[in-house]
Amino acid sequence: MRKIIKERRQIVLTALALAGTYGVCYLLELAGTIYSDYSIMSMFLAIAVYILLNRVRPEQSKKHYICAFVISFIFSLTLILGYQLDSHGMTDYGISGKVLILFRSACLAIVVFPFGDMLFHVIEKIPSSMERKGDVWKQGDVFWISFAVIFLMWIPVWMAYYPIVMSYDFHRQVNEAYSGWIWFNSYQPLIHTWLIWLFLQIGGIFGSNEIGMGLFTLFQMLLVSLSMAYACSVIYKMMKRKWAVILTVLFYGIFPFCSVSMMVGTKDAIFSGLFLTFTVLLADRNFYHTNRKWQMEIPMVVTAVLMAMFRYNAVYAMAAFGVSCLIFAKGKEKIRLFLLCAVMTMGGIAAKEGIQVGLGTEIRGSSVEKYSVLIQQFARVGYYHGDNMDSETYKLVDKYVSAESWERHMPALADASRTGVSFSAVWEPDMGQVFRDWFRLGLKYPNEYIDAFLCLTEGFWFVDDRTYCEMQGWGIEGNRHGAIFTNNSSASDTYEGIQHISKFPWLEERLEDIVSNNAFYDWPVISVLFKPAVYILSFLMILVGLLYKNMKKQAFICLFPLIYFGTMLLGPAVQFRYVVPFMITVPFLAALFFLPDGLETDEKTEIGVVG
Repeated sequence: MRKIIKERRQIVLTALALAGTYGVCYLLELAGTIYSDYSIMSMFLAIAVYILLNRVRPEQSKKHYICAFVISFIFSLTLILGYQLDSHGMTDYGISGKVLILFRSACLAIVVFPFGDMLFHVIEKIPSSMERKGDVWKQGDVFWISFAVIFLMWIPVWMAYYPIVMSYDFHRQVNEAYSGWIWFNSYQPLIHTWLIWLFLQIGGIFGSNEIGMGLFTLFQMLLVSLSMAYACSVIYKMMKRKWAVILTVLFYGIFPFCSVSMMVGTKDAIFSGLFLTFTVLLADRNFYHTNRKWQMEIPMVVTAVLMAMFRYNAVYAMAAFGVSCLIFAKGKEKIRLFLLCAVMTMGGIAAKEGIQVGLGTEIRGSSVEKYSVLIQQFARVGYYHGDNMDSETYKLVDKYVSAESWERHMPALADASRTGVSFSAVWEPDMGQVFRDWFRLGLKYPNEYIDAFLCLTEGFWFVDDRTYCEMQGWGIEGNRHGAIFTNNSSASDTYEGIQHISKFPWLEERLEDIVSNNAFYDWPVISVLFKPAVYILSFLMILVGLLYKNMKKQAFICLFPLIYFGTMLLGPAVQFRYVVPFMITVPFLAALFFLPDGLETDEKTEIGVVG
């Protein structure tokens, strides 16, 4: 009987190995690899796949197998979709094409499955609590030493990019700041433009715009490093391991995408620090202040209001988080968290309107950016079918995105298509009609709609995506448009501008090779740390792992970041600066695996989350 079972297992493994080999060969073909066809090399590949599958232990639980395969399938699906978009500019067409994508992803998932199996073995072995070993660090010492080390490690980078990195929308804001409050445009956060204005005034006292902006950079470095120090102190409280703090501090302080991002004069650095702080406060409230929750709720409200002032999509995320609490919380926590989120949401809205009134500016930015996905879908239909669509459809698409902009259509960047949108004249007067026409067009061109969304969000889910650091060129002398834009564009006809005066040119050249010239392309293994998708997928894997271990109270902490990520999927592009909040929060979320449900709290009752 055992012999028969063994033979059947070998037959099944052989069939799975052949299917997996097909999936890998197809992926290699998409990637343009030599010998990706079914040559003699595929025989060696099939043997390797068979050996991998044979090492999977058959005695695992059904839950283990299902979770490992689902994760493997989803990851394989991202690879198939991503490489199809990169190779063909579109995914396989029609229902048959989509079915074929699913089939090939399932075949590839067979090869990925042994690694998914190992991943869940690791998750299963993570202890839910750890005993302290050796000397115990004081909580306050961990905070202040972490803060000092991170801040000091950023100083050489600050000197290299002195006084500030003036890229993205900084040039608009600095000109508004120079012109006066009444010219502030709410398209960019007014509080951030006001901060630029404030430090320009300080620079004026010293007779130098550069000094003012250098102090502004130090100011945001100070805020974010304090936030990171808070995260490190709570990580130590949860894990009780010094190495965890040391690794986190080194990542924050040395990793180039962390340090350089803190030098960029846009809202993203400060917002990222607020995002991290809010997540840590939520965990601190739910696990360490269960009897004195108000002590954490007050700073949570302040942090949430500031988040909303620096990025308005945080308001939508906070409102959705409150509604989610009605579903995932229980008892008094359900209402308490909902009301707390209501206060934070209304506070964010009031603060945004209040600063507009307080500054006396009446210039309100367009809300067209929130419709980036729709714009790309209209534009993609026109780009691919403008020459052969009927006159009625042509007029419909041209109404919402002008035909002139179709030629400028860039799949990964909605800004190119957005220039052909008369939002205030055509879209805003009747958004109901816009959505009806959008839905009707989507029924006719579903593949273009799907691909438009996938192209616009590719950097979030496809690990080998390069559009996020190549969309505006890279490796071009003086361009400085790579993974992080470091081009300086603040000069104005109305005043002398702000000059970039590096105090550490050698370090700037080394960093520019990484962030502008994408030198990490040639770095094996560690190059994945420079990919936005790695941090998003890591976050999602942490959430899945917590749910797999039935750590629902810990998984609840991931709910707000998950909802916020949903708002990111509606954005105009994937740029690394949008992922910085997740990049610096993932180490903290990973530490949740070591946090027991009811230990080290100030009362015996557990937090009220559905378990």
